Amino acid sequence: MGYLDNTSITVDAVLTKKGREILSNPAGRLEISSFTLSDTGVDYTLFNPDHPSGSAFYGEAIENLPQLEASVHAEYALRNRLITLNQDAIAIPALEISAPGITTANRVTIADDQHPQGITVTVSLKGFSNAASGDLYFVMNKQGIFNTNARQRANLSGNTRTFIPDADIPDAIEYGINNVSPNGDYTFQVSAIIQDKIGKEVNFYVVHEPTGAYNEFVVINNATKKERTLLSSAATKG
Repeated sequence: MGYLDNTSITVDAVLTKKGREILSNPAGRLEISSFTLSDTGVDYTLFNPDHPSGSAFYGEAIENLPQLEASVHAEYALRNRLITLNQDAIAIPALEISAPGITTANRVTIADDQHPQGITVTVSLKGFSNAASGDLYFVMNKQGIFNTNARQRANLSGNTRTFIPDADIPDAIEYGINNVSPNGDYTFQVSAIIQDKIGKEVNFYVVHEPTGAYNEFVVINNATKKERTLLSSAATKG
């Protein structure tokens, strides 16, 4: 990863991990039919309406920002996608996350009495007229602590996304969600895997693909009771 020279217009194109996977197949071919734009990395707080040189220079600091080279990790790129909204729109789309017991800080705990059924997480897209269009995906940053009924899309391997094994943090996994309720919300289940101690946390990073709206929440695993089957035999008296 490096910075692009902003003294000239540069188009920096790379194949993502998925693109390389497609081309590795002898019959694979890229059939690019559309593209999206993003202003990820732009700091709009630098806009200066008090610039002494006048309105033509209000955005000078923004225009001079360095841009990162294109990333092959598609799930972390284009986080702030440019979309078309109605002229009367006063806010950009946002994701609202709800679940039983979730706090205002988007933290929820799964306890022993919620195992093995788990909880239902509902993700609502706010501020977008076509709310039920397109898939949602989320990245679970640790394995072995929770299960989900969402479909796995990718195991996020690679130097920038593989955690040190000694830290007891396996690779993250990306899951797709297309379960849309009648009111346009997305839902999925999260259930706890029994642990040897309480308090293990996993971060869920959720993204709506068409708009780039994203949010995150933390689930805490307090399920530690081992399920045991008690076997008994009837004594036979003769």
